[in-house]
Amino acid sequence: MEKIDSPKQTSGLPKAAVSPSHHEAPTIRTYVSRPDSWLRGVVQGKTRILMAWIFAGLLALFARNYPALPGIVVCFTGATLRFWASGYLRKDSRPAVGGPYAQCRNPLYLGTYVMALGTAWAIQNYWLLGIVTILFAVVYHYIILEEETKLDQIFGAPYAVYCKLVPRFFPRPWPANKQALLEVNPDLNHHQHSWELSKKNKAFEAYASFFGLIGGVSLIAWVWQYFKA
Repeated sequence: MEKIDSPKQTSGLPKAAVSPSHHEAPTIRTYVSRPDSWLRGVVQGKTRILMAWIFAGLLALFARNYPALPGIVVCFTGATLRFWASGYLRKDSRPAVGGPYAQCRNPLYLGTYVMALGTAWAIQNYWLLGIVTILFAVVYHYIILEEETKLDQIFGAPYAVYCKLVPRFFPRPWPANKQALLEVNPDLNHHQHSWELSKKNKAFEAYASFFGLIGGVSLIAWVWQYFKA
């Protein structure tokens, strides 16, 4: 894990480099997980995989109608957000601040939530939409808190500044001030989308998930209607 090796400071902000060649390489810091409640401990580990299986089971029960276009569009929007964010995420290097990370600290999780909402909307089951919202809020609240603790230990002061600039989950319509974000991460390359990074982070899996979700509920709806007839 790495963080910015900040020069001597006179305020809570690290000095911004004039150009990427004028800042020092990050140094390694150690992260130690410390769950502070039984619920926070439970939602760590493989909980997201379990949630995916629960969601798949609920879809199998509730997908009685062929997916409607508005829900498909919402699900596709969530997949696109995940794809976009993957081109800025340099894991364990420096805080990601480019693209959607300038408006929301957790765009990948937001994209996942939007995809789930879109799928529930597509099959026109609003009970499922409510269930997904409640489950996501409970589980991902603690997942995000744990990751924030981790990132704070890794990046230190720059991440604390970033948290003040950008909201945790629900994005602002406009990005944070560019100069302020340069104070958090002075590497200009990290503010630009990278197709190579998208490939490394398997960004196209977002669209694979989209087609899997919409294709899956279409097949389930066909089975329900076939046997109903």
